[in-house]
Amino acid sequence: MITARGLIELKQVADCRFRSVNSQDNYQGAIFGGQALGQSLAAAQLTVPYWLPHACTGFFLKPGTVADPIDYIVERVRDGRRFSERRVLAIQNDKPIFDLLCSFHDPEPGFAHQVSDVGNVPLPETLLSLAEFARAHADRLPPQVVERNCREFPVEVRPVDPEAIYFGPLEHTPRTFWFRMASAAECDDARDHRCVLAFMSDYWLAAVAGSPHRSPASVSNDFAVASLNHSLWFHGPMRTDDWLLYRTESPWAGEGRGMARGLIYDRAGRLVASAVQEISLRLR
Repeated sequence: MITARGLIELKQVADCRFRSVNSQDNYQGAIFGGQALGQSLAAAQLTVPYWLPHACTGFFLKPGTVADPIDYIVERVRDGRRFSERRVLAIQNDKPIFDLLCSFHDPEPGFAHQVSDVGNVPLPETLLSLAEFARAHADRLPPQVVERNCREFPVEVRPVDPEAIYFGPLEHTPRTFWFRMASAAECDDARDHRCVLAFMSDYWLAAVAGSPHRSPASVSNDFAVASLNHSLWFHGPMRTDDWLLYRTESPWAGEGRGMARGLIYDRAGRLVASAVQEISLRLR
């Protein structure tokens, strides 16, 4: 299981070329998509001293394998007075698997506002983790679902209303949950926490686009879900070893695709990031 330090630890093998040998399985024989996002951002920030990443958009080109190293090739697109842009192409076995465009900003004074907040949600300490919920309701869930939710994964998730997510009507599409990556406690650099959040932001997001049509308690194999692209905007500092609240929903699906989006808050209710993902929803 990959740690936060293992995620962001890259070896420079050439000018603007960095290699990772640490991978996280998505339990379907390929690397977890958030790994390519987080490591691409980590590679880009090695070429931009001090400034913080504020936005990134990545395209998943083909599945990566866990056993083989991944090279991240960084292109210096632009270095401005306040902003810098980088393109990162992830290569595995001489084939591109992920393409990222990201931007860095030298923070400056300006206007500030926040429209939404976390609302009245239970604290994470009062909630069950996915694994605890699955074990507590093993008599109501298929064995495959229990086994999947009890697998060890570096991101810990505590749903706010798991009863509605797993056993409620299909039209109940939003998912709100607390999540964290405890191993990020070893990270002190604010930029590293943004790379870790990029990794985390892909977890449990794509499935919300299919939730109006299939329950996560179902083991039906009549459709496949795969991430096509992922965009993330960072709004402020956060620590990913502390609990963050992820409010996710799917506003649309059609033509074999779906959209999922989420807002990420810290414990104090500050909006620290926003995410949008497009998903392939393919009938088999």
